[in-house]
Amino acid sequence: MDAVHFISNCLAQVHLRLMATCYDLTQHRLLWRPAPTANNIGFILWHLVRNEDTRITNTGDLGDDVWATGSWHEQFGQPVTAPDPGDRMGLRQLAIPSLEVLVGYAEEVHQRTSGYISGLSDNDLDQPPDPSQPENTRAGSLRHLITHKNNHHGQIDYLRGLQDEEWDLPRGTGIVLP
Repeated sequence: MDAVHFISNCLAQVHLRLMATCYDLTQHRLLWRPAPTANNIGFILWHLVRNEDTRITNTGDLGDDVWATGSWHEQFGQPVTAPDPGDRMGLRQLAIPSLEVLVGYAEEVHQRTSGYISGLSDNDLDQPPDPSQPENTRAGSLRHLITHKNNHHGQIDYLRGLQDEEWDLPRGTGIVLP
């Protein structure tokens, strides 16, 4: 397996696992916080998708984020330039409209990510998206994306488990792509 296929597979796996974890969440569970200053599943999901959207746009020099081109900012009642994909919901008070809107945004961003990665070669991975920063390669950016998504997926799993003692991760070690 070449490096591009490996990266694509990693991102597809975490996306499938994340969507399985979020499947059938109620609005109450989506917005539940274990403490007043803690993030909820809805914000964490938005944050990781918004971060992926921006990272792929910048890494691939793709123009505008899906947030803007797909008018997702309108679905969240936000201007196209705000909010930034920061880590503390308490500071931003982002309204989470529904699981369906979050999943729709996640799916569109994932499709764009997959399309971008499928057009790369192994040689492209060693190249910097910005020639003025040769130490920051596409491979490094995509590695960060994979670890970022896995870290936040773990947080979402944890919050889901806190809310429902019967809930468990999907059977086995994760969902396997067909």
